[in-house]
Formats: sequence, C-alpha cells, structure tokens
Amino acid sequence: MNVLVLHSELGVLQGGGETFSKNLFTAFAERGHQIEAAFVADSAGKYPMALPRCIKPIPIPGWWSRKFGQATLSAIGQHIPVQSRLRRTWDRAQEAVAWRTIRWHNRRFQQRIEREFANRWRDFDVVYVQSNVTLASRVALHHPTVLMLPGPVGADLAPALRRVHAVCAHDDGLARMRAVLGDDVLELPLGLDTQLFSPGINSVRSALGWGYRNRVVGYVGRLTQLKGIDLLANAFKNVSRTAAEARLLIVGSGEEEKSIRSILAEEIGRGTVHIEPAMVQEQLPHWYRAMDLLVMPSRYETMSNAVLEAMACGIPFLASNVGGNKMIGQTGAGWLFESESVSSLMGCLSKILKSNTELKAHGKIGLNYVRDRHSWAASAERLEELIFSRVGVKR
Repeated sequence: MNVLVLHSELGVLQGGGETFSKNLFTAFAERGHQIEAAFVADSAGKYPMALPRCIKPIPIPGWWSRKFGQATLSAIGQHIPVQSRLRRTWDRAQEAVAWRTIRWHNRRFQQRIEREFANRWRDFDVVYVQSNVTLASRVALHHPTVLMLPGPVGADLAPALRRVHAVCAHDDGLARMRAVLGDDVLELPLGLDTQLFSPGINSVRSALGWGYRNRVVGYVGRLTQLKGIDLLANAFKNVSRTAAEARLLIVGSGEEEKSIRSILAEEIGRGTVHIEPAMVQEQLPHWYRAMDLLVMPSRYETMSNAVLEAMACGIPFLASNVGGNKMIGQTGAGWLFESESVSSLMGCLSKILKSNTELKAHGKIGLNYVRDRHSWAASAERLEELIFSRVGVKR
C-alpha cells in the first residue's frame, strides 16, 4: 500500500515522536509498503534531520517555529529561585505559552497540508497523522486516516477524534484516552531495536576523562522545560557538592541549553559535566553504555524512548512519577521520584549512587524486560493489521 505520513517535525527534531515515526515506518516499509512523509522545512526546503532511505521526503517550506519565545522565557525563569512559589507559577505560565504556540504551529501546518494535497489524496491508500487531531479529522473527510496520539488530549476534542477512522496510542496515553473514547482507541505499541541497543563496552568514559570509580548520571532527550532538564541540572549541582565521584552526561539539544549551561557553568569548567548535542540513533548506544544511571525528570511522559533504550543497554533509570514513567517503574528496573521536586530528585540520586550493586541488579531486570516486550517489527505488523481491519483499506 501507499502511505502518506503527516508529521510536522519529522525532519527538524530528534525527539521521541520523531524516533517513533522513523522506526515504525522503516519496519513498515520492510513489509513491502511505500512511504512518503510531509513535514516542515526552512524557506529553501532544507531540513537538518535525515530520513531513512525507505521514506520519501516531502518538505513543506516556510517560516516555522514550534517553540517561539521559549528560550527567552527560560532565561528569565533562571533568575527565579527554583523552589519558590513564583518559580512554580512562572513554569506553569511558560508551559501554557508553549502549548498555545504548538497549537498555532499545528493549525498553520494543517492549512498548508490541506492546500498542498487537495488534489493528491487519491495517490495514497491511507494517511497517517502524528498528534495533530484537527488535521487528522480534516483529512478523514477525504481519505482513510490513522491518528497516532503521543499523549492524552482533552475530552473537548472527542467529536473530532470520532471522525478519524483509527485513533492509536500506547501506554499511559492509551489508558487515559480510553477514559474518553473507550475501546475506540487502539493500541500501537512502542517498539525498540534490541540489536542496536544492547550492553557492550565503549570508550566514551575514557574520552571524557572519567574512570570506573566515577558514578555517571545520564540524560538523553530534548532540552526543554517539559522534559524537566532544569530540575536535573539543579539537583545534580547540589548533589555533586558532597559526591565527588558523581558525573553528569547530557545528550541532547533544545531551547533550554543556554540556561542549563549557565546553571552548570562551574561543573562544566571542572569537567564533571559534559553536554553532547543531539545525535542519530545509531550513535546513542555508546553514550548510554557510559552511564551508571539514566534520569528522566519529565513533567509529563507517555512512555520514554530513552528509558527503554537505556534499559536495553543494561542501564537502570530514575524517573519522575508521572504518566508512563509510573508504569515502567512497576518493572523493578529503576526508581521513581516526586515530579517537579528538586529535593526529591536530590535525595534519590544521593542514595542510589552509593550502591553499585543495586545499580547493576536493576539494570539486569530492565534488560530482560525490554528484550521480551518491545519490537518495531511487531509494531509495524500491528499497524498493518489495524489499517486492514479498522480503516477499511483492502489487502
């Protein structure tokens, strides 16, 4: 079948949603299907993130910004004490601005897609939309449509969701959306390449000048306010004052980077913190293997790709007790801390880093868990099944 993927950030971001789409449709193409993907690009039609060869790119040129003003708001917030009431209010206001900016971006993308593909819908057997509910409901008026929700949306969108042929989600997003739509929400599970992500030796520690006696705390993901990287930076700054062996390895890029570098300027200067820009999936395993513990401090998370990838490399996790983090916490492969609490994160880090035996034991549990339960091939097969059975595309 011919599939059109509509995922606005597919060529410009390296986040969990983009990783999901690229890996899912790589596995889907291996089942004999043809894939094209439309996404935003700069005014010259250029985009920084390469797509897999099996996905034909359709860049939509223009002036696009999904995070307009966020770097400035983060810079101002940096001067407000972390644990103060004013900072909590500021963070909520910043998050509200972020969601409004995203909605504005999504609406513009929807309008462009409707114009660009007005006479092309018949070129495709099915359209797959990532996250944009309004776009999916509009496309569904013309063509069989699958909507993938990376997280829950409000009940006010239920009428639009019911117009879509198949609405999919996974983990915490699935559970929360079934409270709105019942069994009309279908599971499309998060996959994992366990051949790529696996335990092994690496040279990253020695390249950074860190030895086996050091305890390396890691983070992999976008440097954004929603991901809580500010919480980790402030917690580590305090913990490292009494834990001389502690190190922090951050892998990622985003609008919070300038703020994080400012918070950790002294530690970066001493060589106890290293920040590495976002990279392609194939390079990530070497960096995971350099860690003793992955921290996922998100303010919300459906199910973290980074946590699963770390587990597949034998690395345990410490995550905020929100969304899918709570679900994966039940595996015994890691620990949870109180969401948005720097003091809770500090206390957990201080305790966990003292026990190498506990770190190794939790890492082994996680490794066994992901090997048995996550596969992109299985996710692609599931997508194919629901397109034939629920969307109405003929075999």
